[in-house]
Amino acid sequence: MSSSPKLLRILIAAVMITGLPKLSFSQQTTPCSNQAVPPGAQKLNYVKRVFCVVPTLADITTDNSATANLYSGAWYAAAPTPLSNYRMSGPTLVLLNGGGVATERRNSTAGALPLLLASAGFYVEFQERLSDNDADHFPAVWLMPLEHDGRKDDHVPGDPAGFEHWMELDVDEGGWNAGALGTMLNWSGISPNYQKVNLQVGSNLGMDRTEDHIFGASYDPKARQVTWWVDGISVGSVSTAAVPSFINTYHYYLLINNQNHGKNKPYEMYIPYFSAWTGADTPMAPTGLKVTSP
Repeated sequence: MSSSPKLLRILIAAVMITGLPKLSFSQQTTPCSNQAVPPGAQKLNYVKRVFCVVPTLADITTDNSATANLYSGAWYAAAPTPLSNYRMSGPTLVLLNGGGVATERRNSTAGALPLLLASAGFYVEFQERLSDNDADHFPAVWLMPLEHDGRKDDHVPGDPAGFEHWMELDVDEGGWNAGALGTMLNWSGISPNYQKVNLQVGSNLGMDRTEDHIFGASYDPKARQVTWWVDGISVGSVSTAAVPSFINTYHYYLLINNQNHGKNKPYEMYIPYFSAWTGADTPMAPTGLKVTSP
């Protein structure tokens, strides 16, 4: 996930978010009982719902050995994020300052929710709102490949020892502008000196983040394209032609994070639901590990 405005940022399109219809499906009331295929999934005929989750505190665990929908803290963090960073507001999960959950375990293995195989293509979406609109807030809903882990399973034989390749998909990151921002990041290199190229679709126009919005993104491996959606409307695409084709062997999981841009102003991040769709059969967890030496 990009974390500095000084890093390379290529703004591909400016799109108007103000005035978009709010929650164009009836998902704001019964998000997972509604079987309608979202527009972003319909566009690519990704009509098979992999999962839809209305998250609660019971979905989150800090126990790496448990089978759960959500794990607190990412694999690269020194320790799990305490469960005190989460609460419920009625039926809605709330992430407090520093809260962050992922659908994979902290040892980079699959949890209860299926992984998304890149070669099958996928569409994901998150319903989200914030407690206020301060520019310091940095909410993030995004995807990473399970293969990018502490074992460097994103290493390709023939590359120098320790060299890694992976693609990150940020469905939305708040606080970089006054609207929505989606990013595709093409990463490579040897830790800690990674290189990346960012391709972005965003808006500098106003968005009220205290209102519910649905942020979505699709990955089309055939067209080699990522497309972002806000409240059921396509807001732009970027090409993944520069991303190595072996990335399509990777398996993706979802992340949700309450972060800040440096001032650490407290806020609450509400997540009524998140879902994933594909055009293929439900992806399975990878078997075995990649070769990690050239």
